Amino acid sequence: MSFTAVPAPTADIGLPAPLFELPSIHNGTIALADYQGHKNIILWFSRGFTCNFCRGHINDMSRNYTAVQAIDTEIIQISPNLLYTAQSYFPADAPPFPFICDPDKRLYAVYGLGDRGVLEATKNTVISFTAPLVMGGVKAEAETIRASWVDTVNRNFLRRLQHHAMTAMEQGVFIIDKQGVIRYRQVLGALEDIPSAEELVDWTAQLCD
Repeated sequence: MSFTAVPAPTADIGLPAPLFELPSIHNGTIALADYQGHKNIILWFSRGFTCNFCRGHINDMSRNYTAVQAIDTEIIQISPNLLYTAQSYFPADAPPFPFICDPDKRLYAVYGLGDRGVLEATKNTVISFTAPLVMGGVKAEAETIRASWVDTVNRNFLRRLQHHAMTAMEQGVFIIDKQGVIRYRQVLGALEDIPSAEELVDWTAQLCD
């Protein structure tokens, strides 16, 4: 995995966003520096494709992607999944925006996002596997089980099992302007709802004008 990071003192509003270069499921790598000067960035640190809530947010962002592009903005989703499992999960219907993988969660740490621990992870696991059935029925539940199977039952089984059962990584949403400066920062729990795509478009247009 190719990874470089140049951390700012803190990833906070008004400071330069820490630079990174990570592999994308669309092949190749995504480097934050490549966007400076011509694109704003909505940077979303997510739980990845195994999370039913995150899949809903991916769909929301995909539906509104034209509006995002219309304001010279790109969405970059950071996922703690393994690259090859994410590529396996998205064989044909990958998000239209960059989806990059940071399974060691080093970039999460650079941006100030932490692990809320095993008790939170246990609660999240229960919710993750019961909420889809309540909210979306059998089909949604089956999709969550399939996604978790893809990400866990592979040559990194013990590593991925530990990730799902023992860690509860925070999510983060950052809006970065064309000069590479952070204009908005929000840290959320693993299962909290991030702002809607429409809200993020409005805020980006206002903050990065």
